[in-house]
Amino acid sequence: MQGLEEKIARSQVYQCFNQIHKWILYGSPAKFLHCVITDGSTTMKKRFFLLCIMGIFLVLSGTVPVSALDPPGISSVTPAYGYNGASVRGVVINGTGFNVTSSLGKVRLMMDGESNISATVTAYTNTSLTCTFPISGETAGEWDVVVVNRDLQEAVLYGGFTIKNAITLTSLSPTSAQTNSSGIVTVVGTGLADIESMYLYNADYDNITADITSQTSTKIMGVFDLDNTNADSYDLCVVDPVGTIECDLQFAIVTDQTGSIEVASSPSGAKIYLDSEYVGITPYTVDGVSPGYHTILISKTGYGDWSERVIVKSGTTISVNTDLDAVQTAVATSLPTGTPTTTLQKTSTRKVPTPWPTTTTPASPLDTPVVLGAIALGFVVLSRKY
Repeated sequence: MQGLEEKIARSQVYQCFNQIHKWILYGSPAKFLHCVITDGSTTMKKRFFLLCIMGIFLVLSGTVPVSALDPPGISSVTPAYGYNGASVRGVVINGTGFNVTSSLGKVRLMMDGESNISATVTAYTNTSLTCTFPISGETAGEWDVVVVNRDLQEAVLYGGFTIKNAITLTSLSPTSAQTNSSGIVTVVGTGLADIESMYLYNADYDNITADITSQTSTKIMGVFDLDNTNADSYDLCVVDPVGTIECDLQFAIVTDQTGSIEVASSPSGAKIYLDSEYVGITPYTVDGVSPGYHTILISKTGYGDWSERVIVKSGTTISVNTDLDAVQTAVATSLPTGTPTTTLQKTSTRKVPTPWPTTTTPASPLDTPVVLGAIALGFVVLSRKY
């Protein structure tokens, strides 16, 4: 009899677990009561009743909805910005309660009026997420960082990520320097406020890194030490903390084996320009000129400019001497400024007699022949007489 009761109790426990499962799935509390009282029976034996209660807690603990977990929270984002035109990799979001994987849950950037930017999660724990944000043609400004757990609970860090306009390099000064020297180079462009490094790049040599001394969003200045460097052409490059590299400008390192140019003019006191840069007044010797072709310009007020292209060789001095031509100044001719004299004409009322007409008698056309004939006749008469 006792064995039969134990079998019945075991059957009730089995039914209890089965009813608990149905109650959890379908939400019917009546099924749960059937676990304790069935078919008019009094109660289960104590040990089986306790086993049933323990089963309830085990089942409930295994089926507690995920939404009962604590909500996530974001404490920081590093780096907290990126530039348009490239994917920003290695963005680390720190916080608590993250329940996101590479395929479950979401990480995104949001801004009012803009389409969301969804991230790719590359590494994850419950306190840290590493992401890549694809940023191209997005609106510059502050974006909210949003983490959505698998249970759809979310955390928001308002204005936690800033999208900036892309890095551009527009000008460089100076554009060259000698080996075994050092000096400041100024770069002008956009998106330069967060530049982390500036260097000269040539695939044949090691990078030459500058010591950045000042920077704004549009200008960055740095000192290059060119000791023991190679004379050649280099790309000037900048890089930001997220690894964005921009190389748009050229910089030349020239040899420190230089020559000189001795410049004189007549008259003296003329300004000297070497490759469009003012260097002194004649007479003057320009030292430290790099080997190669250079343009000398001599200019003086009242005289025409003179220029010539010269070639400088290492360790030599060349001479430039020229006579400047005076500029001919045209003399302006002025008109007399005296008061003009006005002559008044008087009209006479006296009548002037009209001369009479004269008659001219024309010469007769026979006068000349008649005279000639008379002369000839005279000669005939005389000849007969004698």
